[in-house]
Amino acid sequence: MKVKIKIDGEYQIFDYDGDLNISVITLLERLDCPVEYSCSCLQGICGACAMVINSTPKLACKTFLNEERMVIEYDEIIIEPLSKFPLIRDLKVDRSVLFDVMKDCELWLENDSNYNPDDLDFDYEMSLCLMCGCCTEVCPNYKTGDFVGAHVAVSASKLINQESDDEHLKNMKKHYKKRFFSHCVKSISCEDVCPMEIPTQRAISRMNRKSVWRIWQLLNL
Repeated sequence: MKVKIKIDGEYQIFDYDGDLNISVITLLERLDCPVEYSCSCLQGICGACAMVINSTPKLACKTFLNEERMVIEYDEIIIEPLSKFPLIRDLKVDRSVLFDVMKDCELWLENDSNYNPDDLDFDYEMSLCLMCGCCTEVCPNYKTGDFVGAHVAVSASKLINQESDDEHLKNMKKHYKKRFFSHCVKSISCEDVCPMEIPTQRAISRMNRKSVWRIWQLLNL
């Protein structure tokens, strides 16, 4: 099997003749030539090993060779770094911008939580976000203007009903409208590739209803 890995902007080809019942991370470990990449938990719960595998952003530790269509049909696998983040080396990228925008958008609780037990299931789903960057990789609007990515909507949708500080709540809504709502084209490609299968469309709908549509209704009374 041929393994094509994009390193420093060019594809390098490696030969692999072994078990296909292994993850992409294990494959990278077995190659003769060392390739730099990020990984941590190896259990699909940290998001560090996100990369583009056969044209789709995935977690390398949860992607197995015997499940990849290109390996089965064409006897090859193509591995590339995420393209929306600064490249450090080989398959390793700097995803710190994902965490920086969380701070910029003030996504934290400033005061005691107004927790609603009825939101437990929804909040749990939203808390599964790994900040892996897969959603931003497929988003047609990410890296254009001020757009910050679906992970902001996911986090905000969990906090919007919990924040009891009115001023901070107003700031979160303001950031959302400026840096997400005004740019998102609702392609929902983010939901299609999320390794945790988070319903991002529900998160976006909740945020739109809470921070945008209510103001629109007031203006049209």
